[in-house]
Amino acid sequence: MTRDDSDNTTTGDSTAALERDDQDRLPTGGSRRRFLQVGASALAATVLGTSSAAARTRTAEKCGSFATLEVGGGDFLLINNDWGTDAAGGDIDMCVWTADDGSYGYEWGTRTTGGEPNYPQALVGTKPWGDDTGIESFPVARGDVDELELTFDADVSISGGEWNLAEEWWLMDGQPNSQNPPHTHEIMLVLDWGGGHDHGSPVAEGAIEDDHGNVIDHWATYNSGGTSADFHIFRLAGGATSGTVDLTAIMSYVETEISGVSDDLLLSGIELGTEYWVGTSGDVRFDTFDVTINGQTYSSGSETADGGSGSSDGGSGDNDGGTGSDGGSGSDSGGSDGSSGDGSAPDNGGGNGRSHPAWKPGQVYRQGDRVTHDGTVWEAQWWTRGQEPHNEAWYVWQPVD
Repeated sequence: MTRDDSDNTTTGDSTAALERDDQDRLPTGGSRRRFLQVGASALAATVLGTSSAAARTRTAEKCGSFATLEVGGGDFLLINNDWGTDAAGGDIDMCVWTADDGSYGYEWGTRTTGGEPNYPQALVGTKPWGDDTGIESFPVARGDVDELELTFDADVSISGGEWNLAEEWWLMDGQPNSQNPPHTHEIMLVLDWGGGHDHGSPVAEGAIEDDHGNVIDHWATYNSGGTSADFHIFRLAGGATSGTVDLTAIMSYVETEISGVSDDLLLSGIELGTEYWVGTSGDVRFDTFDVTINGQTYSSGSETADGGSGSSDGGSGDNDGGTGSDGGSGSDSGGSDGSSGDGSAPDNGGGNGRSHPAWKPGQVYRQGDRVTHDGTVWEAQWWTRGQEPHNEAWYVWQPVD
């Protein structure tokens, strides 16, 4: 589907009206709709996207600020990222959801607060402040990336204000750190847009053509996009809600045309979501969000073999999830049981009365993981790899009393 400049509303599948109570908001795939009142007994039978070949049934939903759901078999996090509304002190009216066919998405009522955009999204990999989905391919040195492709298929139905459908990643000069995020560059590719979303005349129109025939403009560069990192925005010429993009073409352009980008900078992970501003309402469903890096493909959505999804904490309440740190783009994935390339898993709880695995320099550890080293039990304060435990204030490892 391509963007129609004559109409700021992009409409997908038509769906029947659904119902809502104060505890659960029921998502659909496809077009906008109103909410009515239902009882809890109807939740399991709620059908989504009735015009699809196979009806979708809701399996999980969260409506809290920065709440998360696992998708793609746990390789991806779906994040209810409301950083603009949260920063402005407004009340969130947005939910993320998953369906039984593997599709997932988010929906929101008309936004009434101004300020920075909200950015509900799916993430594979990590972020500069430590959010992490536990896959081994990210973070990775930029110079070690030989292949990086994005395949996406989204059903977008948005009206009333400014919005975009955008992919982005971060470049970092160190490992993720919630206290001092090491981001140096934020790289965004706007895939589709509407409602007057604009960054003016492109810095370089038609700057990139990738191996799939996509023409990509270098749209704008800012000193900041809400963080301390330089912010570089690209756009897919004409706009689209499905396709495959060779992201290494953008990486090559960044290397040659933007100063300060070296091979040893780390690529965080890949985010795909929707920025939207005041006055906007809508819903977005993802049938495909796949990322291929150096021969390894991570897949999510209804068009994957997995077809499954889960909750990052096993629940479906609407008052969990973390809070964003730098610029509100973050979330708290809750210290999940990641594993390293050697097949071992870190420990995520307990006290000194139980045994803990020995610290390993090549292991990925997340907030709350505990290890033993030099006769002491240590707890990770945020994402880390290769940082040896020792006693230092504000360090990633802290001794457990």
